[in-house]
Amino acid sequence: MRKPLLRLWAAGWLVAGLSGVASAQFGTPQQSVPLTDLSAFRPTGAANWKIAGDVSADLNQKEVLTTGAGSGILVNQPDPKNRANLQTAFEHGDLDIEFDFMMATHSNSGFYLQGRYEVQLLDSWGVKSPSTGDVGGIYKRRELPSGRMYEGHAPRVNAGKAPGLWQHFDISFQAPRFDASGKKIANAKVIRIVLNGVTIQENVELSGPTGGPISEQEAAVGPIMIQGDHGAVAFRNIKYRSYAGQQPSLTGIQYKVYQPTDADNFAKIPDFAKLKSTGGGNGQEVTWDVANQTNNFGVVYTAKLNVPTAGDYQFFLSQGGTARLKVNGQEVVKESWNQPGGYRTGKVTLPAGEASVEIAYVKRDEWVRPALGVEVEGPGFRRTTLTAPASMLTPPATDPILIDARENTITRSFMDYFRDGKRVKRIVHAVQVGSPEGIHYTFDLDNGALAQVWRGEFLDATPMWHDRGDGSSRPRGLVVALNDSPAFAVLSSPDQAWTETAPAEGGNFVPKGYDVDEAGLPTFRYVYFGGDVQDVIRPAEGNKYLVREITVKKPAANLYHLVAAGKDITELQPGLYAVDGKSYYVRATGAKLRKSGDRQELILPVSEGKIKYEVLF
Repeated sequence: MRKPLLRLWAAGWLVAGLSGVASAQFGTPQQSVPLTDLSAFRPTGAANWKIAGDVSADLNQKEVLTTGAGSGILVNQPDPKNRANLQTAFEHGDLDIEFDFMMATHSNSGFYLQGRYEVQLLDSWGVKSPSTGDVGGIYKRRELPSGRMYEGHAPRVNAGKAPGLWQHFDISFQAPRFDASGKKIANAKVIRIVLNGVTIQENVELSGPTGGPISEQEAAVGPIMIQGDHGAVAFRNIKYRSYAGQQPSLTGIQYKVYQPTDADNFAKIPDFAKLKSTGGGNGQEVTWDVANQTNNFGVVYTAKLNVPTAGDYQFFLSQGGTARLKVNGQEVVKESWNQPGGYRTGKVTLPAGEASVEIAYVKRDEWVRPALGVEVEGPGFRRTTLTAPASMLTPPATDPILIDARENTITRSFMDYFRDGKRVKRIVHAVQVGSPEGIHYTFDLDNGALAQVWRGEFLDATPMWHDRGDGSSRPRGLVVALNDSPAFAVLSSPDQAWTETAPAEGGNFVPKGYDVDEAGLPTFRYVYFGGDVQDVIRPAEGNKYLVREITVKKPAANLYHLVAAGKDITELQPGLYAVDGKSYYVRATGAKLRKSGDRQELILPVSEGKIKYEVLF
């Protein structure tokens, strides 16, 4: 009987989730699908698949992709005579795969795990309530022979971008399981799908193949198949980890429990050989709870680790108190005090066979909750736990404090600004503007910048309002970082460098706040270089894009507005620009594209006192 653990369960403590696909996959090297030619795929006998060096879509032409010479991009351009599906030469079971893809306007395709389970690819730009057929949906099953469609799993939100923009998928898949006789004993499962940084599917069990598979018969392995008979689509940067290795396990688990002789005994891990144990025995699993108390105890576990494959192994240790991990007598994770949740790691090379494991754990601080967790990853298997899941208990999750934009909504908060996955700064005078159409943005009052836009739900205000809070909120959906540079500059010539220094309030820049119209939407007002500015940003065509219209009364001579900045900007057609590797579009008539240091910039002259452009993503 383990009363402390039972009391914690009764108090509402929860089991911490395993790290799973979020780990670095130390023991399983990532492989890339070469796209210099089609040798990574099985021959199709059709000409719809090709290798290209560049690709783009026309927003006004359905199912058309234009390609450029070179390599690195896989493109499907079907026609009535060439519409073959494409299968990889390799087959997979458990798999983590990621790739970039681009949809043509109004195009449709599908990405089949094991050639049997379709993750939908579709131009879903502007769809507010996605279905199983929209991008990121797990397509329906087909009942045979009737043809009736059933099941299917719609994505949580539409995290898809506009056609012609590069999008990114991360998919983690678990293959069906079979016994020795070939009978299926467990369904396939989509562990997680992340589209453009937004988790849209989790722990979805697949009862059987979806419509259009290579076979209705399930199997332990199968190829990736990409639909080629529907519409134009392109892929690049296809990378995967395939898991076929056996997971290690602990056997011969034994433990000893110790009590301190004075208050300082367990400030660090003692020499247990000099202490008399107060209990012990054989265990079926590793858990701190064998101590039968929540404080002032020590536990030492010894066991044998079954090492199925020689290679590099990475161990992860988390605890509430002080712990260390030894493997074959080597201190792999060094002794340290910690609170539960954060894992410390260590690496070791192991031969196949058995390895000795010793886990030492002491706890003396009443205010720290007891916890002990050990995880491992290595050749051919996902990160897995070696301890009882209940040994890593976490307190009940904080109920999220969410702000929905059922009507036009304005919220003031701090906002962390990210670029390329890295936090650049915290915008302290940020205004978050949400619309019921599902397209939202952050405006930086410190420099008049449209810093970021996102599509989906509005705000997670938990960091701002829970407990003492830190004043910040977070977007809930597909976020596209624009630029947070000063909005205006006076340039002696169109080639003069743009300043990145925030304007000094009361000098060339004077913020005037904003007015709210009858619809609940703001008009931002400020003064730049003596000119009174009215800045109006509004959704257009539902949740497809934003229109920004800026009016400047008595603009200074040679005044310019920074429309966009990025590593690269390409003019695809007159007035339409793709920014930062085709991550979003800007439509701006009369803009000047220029090089500035290591980036490109799109600027608009303000000589007529009014400018207008669109941000599409």
